[in-house]
Formats: sequence, structure tokens, C-alpha cells
Amino acid sequence: MTDETEIGGPDARFQPTAWTVVRQAQAGSSEAMERLVSTYWKPAYFFIRRKGNDVEAAKDLTQSFFATALEKDFLDGVSSEKGRFRSYLLAALSHFLSNEVARARAKKRGGDFNFVQAEAELAAAEASPEKAFLAKWAVETLSRAMARLREETSTEDLALLTGSSRADLSPTDRKHRLYRLRNRLRECLRAELLPSVERAEDVDSEVRELFSALGREF
Repeated sequence: MTDETEIGGPDARFQPTAWTVVRQAQAGSSEAMERLVSTYWKPAYFFIRRKGNDVEAAKDLTQSFFATALEKDFLDGVSSEKGRFRSYLLAALSHFLSNEVARARAKKRGGDFNFVQAEAELAAAEASPEKAFLAKWAVETLSRAMARLREETSTEDLALLTGSSRADLSPTDRKHRLYRLRNRLRECLRAELLPSVERAEDVDSEVRELFSALGREF
């Protein structure tokens, strides 16, 4: 038995899921479908593990699920008018796991997702499959937003988010910098989430759900 099956590479970056990407995948774009898979493989793996499957079974099921996702008709019923894409994906996962025939038909897809890392992270994940899925989606989205923030923010200012502070900062200066930093982080989150909603006014609801999944206030 191998300890690791990798799909996407150990340094794979997660890209935001946009309805434009979904539509491109519906039109047959393999690149767009791969972007969807790379965004959601780890949340799906967490969901499957929390449903009571062991490591090896969860690897196979995750690979098989996304093999079916690579078939064009998987996205036939998806539209932004019917709700969020991840809600559709979560329902599809539940159906997939209860359908042994679909599992038997699914093609195994070898690749580079790092299941060893995912399994290590699973120990600290939510016990509920649905909560594990949403929490991992929130963490991955926040990670991408933080990557945006790092590109434009000094290391010293970023440290303020973890409670660290430069000795030369007055309490007032520290408070103002932290306020601006948190606001900018929210803007980065909105930029990550905006492509996944049909209307711009819905993005704050997504941000609130993200913080809720993380157990934090918006």
C-alpha cells in the first residue's frame, strides 16, 4: 500500500472558481475543467474522509469523482441561477458516494494531488463532512487572499495580523495600520470571491459565510 497519491503537484496553487470558468468547462474546455478540479479536490477529499472512508478508499473515491467531473455532462445541470457552484458540487459528491454503480464506472485518474498533506490537515478538520468541506474551502480562499496581500504589504505590517508589533510603532499608529490591513484583506477576499457570484452585491454574503466557516466574525 502506498502512502501517497499526488494530483496537482505538492506546490499546486488553487485558483478561484468563476462562473465564467464553469461555462467554459460546459463548452468543453479541458483547461477550465482542470481549474475546477484543482480548486475543489481537497475539500472533496475532506468530505469523503469525513463520511467514514479510510485513506486509500478516499483517495480512490476522490480520483474517481473528479474523473466523472471531467465528463462533459457532469456540468449540464449547473447554472448560476440555481445557486452556488460549490453547493452543486456538494450535492453531486453526496450522490456519488451513495451510487456504487457510478463509482464502479468512474475512471481512476492518476495525478499529483498531495493526499499525504491533506490527510495530515484532516486531523484538525471539522468532524462533519459538510463543515469540513466548507472550512477547507474557506481556508484555501483565505490563503489565496493572503497571497495577494503579501505582494503589496511589508513583512513588518503583515506581522500585525498575528499580534506582533514593531517597537517603534505607537499604539495609535499600530491601531490605524491594523485597521487598514484588515480592510485590505477583506478587499482581497472579495476579489477572490467575486468571480464565484453572479451579482457583485452577493460577494459580502460569501465573505460572511467564509468567516463563519472559519469560526470568525466578519
